[in-house]
Amino acid sequence: MNTAYAPGRFVEVRLVRPAAPDAAAPARMLLLHGLAGGAAVWDGFSGLVDPAWEVWAADLPWSGFSRPGWPDRPVTHWVAEAVARVPGGPDVIAGHSFGAAALLSWLAETSAEDHASAEHHASAEDHAPAEVSGVILVSPFYRARKHDFDWATLSFYVNNFDQILEDGLRVSAGDRLSPDVRRHMALKVREHVGPYGWMRFFETYLATPRLPVERLRTPFLIVSGERDKAAPAAEAMGLAKALPDADVRVLTDVGHFPMVERADEFSEAVNRFLRTIAARHPRPGEALSVPDGVHLMTAAVAPTLTKALLADTTTVRLRPRYEGSNICTWIGFKHVNYLVEEAVLIHFAHCGVPARLLYEEYGLGLDIVGLDSRILHAFHMDDEAEAEVVPDTSADDGTLGFRVTIRVDRDDSTLKAVTSKVRVSLRTDTYLDPPIEAPEELAPFTVGRLGGHEGGPEAAGACVAADAVPAAGGDEAAVLAALTEGRNAYAWKWNITYPYCHFTERLQMSGYLRLMEEAKDRFVLDRGISIKTLLDDRKWIPVVPHSVIRVVDEALMEEDLYTVYTVEEIFKDFTYTSRMDCYVIRDGRLKLTATGRIVHGYAVIENRRDWHLVPFDQRVLSALGGKLAAPGKPGGS
Repeated sequence: MNTAYAPGRFVEVRLVRPAAPDAAAPARMLLLHGLAGGAAVWDGFSGLVDPAWEVWAADLPWSGFSRPGWPDRPVTHWVAEAVARVPGGPDVIAGHSFGAAALLSWLAETSAEDHASAEHHASAEDHAPAEVSGVILVSPFYRARKHDFDWATLSFYVNNFDQILEDGLRVSAGDRLSPDVRRHMALKVREHVGPYGWMRFFETYLATPRLPVERLRTPFLIVSGERDKAAPAAEAMGLAKALPDADVRVLTDVGHFPMVERADEFSEAVNRFLRTIAARHPRPGEALSVPDGVHLMTAAVAPTLTKALLADTTTVRLRPRYEGSNICTWIGFKHVNYLVEEAVLIHFAHCGVPARLLYEEYGLGLDIVGLDSRILHAFHMDDEAEAEVVPDTSADDGTLGFRVTIRVDRDDSTLKAVTSKVRVSLRTDTYLDPPIEAPEELAPFTVGRLGGHEGGPEAAGACVAADAVPAAGGDEAAVLAALTEGRNAYAWKWNITYPYCHFTERLQMSGYLRLMEEAKDRFVLDRGISIKTLLDDRKWIPVVPHSVIRVVDEALMEEDLYTVYTVEEIFKDFTYTSRMDCYVIRDGRLKLTATGRIVHGYAVIENRRDWHLVPFDQRVLSALGGKLAAPGKPGGS
């Protein structure tokens, strides 16, 4: 076994798993353990790492057999020493628990030095860091704000330190230790760590709000356990939001040791991340092992880009955005669809092909071109949901398909709250030159223009054929009149602004969701039953059990978009189905860019938490059926 060890040294680094013999230019991963732990905590995981990687593990001075005097130096010193002892330097560093906090502190410290353009050059004693291509933080301790710490926080970590240690022994030793032996050992380890060791841990934790994590441009993977009481998953998610480039994975029914409790699932997430790193940061072969120009894993990565994407299931914890709660604490349909979109984007990231990589490395924009969502139970502000993304792509599909199920815990039970079908196209970027040619395996899902696969029957019922209505010389009133003539519809023109767009030029799916929400609002206002009117008169709120949107062509930034909202059917006085069609003017004629349907009902507010569905009365039926409350309003018909 290779080792970088000398008697009396505080930090020992060992090669615990060499790369496969055919790995042309092996990349190196360094593993850092937590407080009172040891390199052995990684044993079950290290053998599952991608064989193109060397795996090095450090025994740090804060191990279960900690060296006296280690708290006298900053924790960043020990991380720097471990990094320096990996021959050639690590490409990816993973830290667990306190090791993750120490690693984050070291990264922030070195980043701050870089930003300050410090003239000081680190001596051998200071261990100048090598460039790191990726970072994995497992069960990290992190809080964004100083006032997130209070006396209760201090009390918890002082009084429960032994229980956290005991839990580590339970996970690592299993049934080999009786509860009494575990308890005795935990107390012994606590005494061995001592007050100064514990203080080093807690002061590192206390310092996390001051870390300039926004400067850390290195890609991060953060893995946490849903049931982690020591380093709650909420802290991992908060850290992921604070970092510029981070993916977070929360494993269900897992505590503080994901790499032990769920080694297979943990290693899958890590290996996907490593594939991403290899694609984004190919390593030229070093003179020590390979000639210049050989790039690490290039041949291995390309054929596997879609393997996980088309086969693996991703499960992630999400919560709706605060902005989505417009009436009481209920979340509107638009933000429910945002959760669906976020889950699909996380699936791409977990499978090693995040949207950023697709665009920056391959010149492909990830566009959601189909979204069909059913809301079975209402979401509330602060709900935490679990989203499951299952690939659903057939051999002859021209788009990537996914089925998304979102579940939420409510009153001691888990409810299936949302089901959704999503279609994704990879659109070749023509605004800027592609960085490189896209891999062949992505070709079936790559298009030069959106809409080639998403027209079909959904677009066939649009309120006018694409070539049926001339643009009337750009006369707005004439175009709106033609779009609504003989229909129970409302239409308006809007200039597409850049906040609704992505990839520098085109309207994205979230923009169409916002338009669908606005279309409903404009229609009922035009018919004299605006949202506020029914709220004030009878405490009625709109509810949406089903929405569908298909992108059938592209709408570009600062084009004029004509949106038509048509009520098509009223079902048993409880729901009504409306259609939304969006057009731009091209070559003097209207061109359909998106179409969809949305089902609405009404509910009455019972209290600040509850509501129930109500049937439409005659006033609402008349308004929905086409009888204007205020005839002659612009856009109505």
